[in-house]
Amino acid sequence: MVRRSLLAAAFVLVATPLAAQEEVVWNPDRPDGHAPLGVVADRTLGQGQVQFSYRFFQINNKGLWFDNDSLRLDTSLDFYRVAPLSLDNLTHQIEVAYGATPELTVMARIDYSTRERQQFTGDGTLFVTEADGLGDLELTGLYEFYSQQAVRAHVQLGAVVPTGQDNPTAPTPFTGTDEGALPYDMRPGAGVFGVQPGMTAQIQNEMASVGAQVRGTVYFGENDLEYRPGNRFEGTLWAGYRLNSFFSVSARARFQTWSRIQGGDPNLLIFNPSDDDPPFYDPGNDGFNLGGSQLEIPVGLNLYMPSGTRFEGHRLAIEYMYPAHRSYDGPQLGLDRSVVVGYQVVF
Repeated sequence: MVRRSLLAAAFVLVATPLAAQEEVVWNPDRPDGHAPLGVVADRTLGQGQVQFSYRFFQINNKGLWFDNDSLRLDTSLDFYRVAPLSLDNLTHQIEVAYGATPELTVMARIDYSTRERQQFTGDGTLFVTEADGLGDLELTGLYEFYSQQAVRAHVQLGAVVPTGQDNPTAPTPFTGTDEGALPYDMRPGAGVFGVQPGMTAQIQNEMASVGAQVRGTVYFGENDLEYRPGNRFEGTLWAGYRLNSFFSVSARARFQTWSRIQGGDPNLLIFNPSDDDPPFYDPGNDGFNLGGSQLEIPVGLNLYMPSGTRFEGHRLAIEYMYPAHRSYDGPQLGLDRSVVVGYQVVF
């Protein structure tokens, strides 16, 4: 509770300077001219500009949660033959953006992840499953429809192209050294096409910037394994405070919600179970219960090299994300904490 209160107080402190808004013009050539690193598609570029971005995510999930409560290990094993303990996801993301016109920016983004999942079986065995793979390709267009003085806003529309693996296999607690189908939380690809609508608005004064973004991912059809991932929606509000020409600090609130999986991979079911067996090996296999929502409070630090310096246009940033609230429709591995570190350059 104390940590959450401190993070909330930091966010209010960072946002306070905008209360004294003066007549200024939006300036992207300053450290708070970028959104915090975890926000994607945050701004349009000038015509002819190219931006390259690299982000490294470390996302750690720990413990099984239902609704907003953690579950005991023995309780989990009453309902499932496997109780997941943790999931560590390390993701490398590459993004390239191009200012096609003064109002239109196009970008492409793809990632590669490695995942390690620890689970405990009913017979007392600790088993580690590992998998890696390419994620889905995201192609996005940003159109700036408002730019007056210190305020700017754009809409976005993107497409998800199913380049990622939706059916990775690896040794599991029940296949031993043989390859088996993995739970949904170990799959980097959706296997279906999707669209990503969204909108972003920002305002700036001499001391700080504040922004807000809403975006979603809506999937269509079913993949070859007879399921469709749940749709996802996200809203985030951030504030960045300029310490000097090179450094800024940021804080934001990020709310996510996602729906349950439609259909199901038949390879994840236990066929002909005995009267004592539950219908699923693992809560990660039970797509019907994999909906939910959560609130995070990320804080960050940005280093930006402005015009006139040797490395102008280069940016290094870090953001640490702490979960403030969870609400899951069924037993799921709960977000513990995560960090994103990245580099951007505009030329």
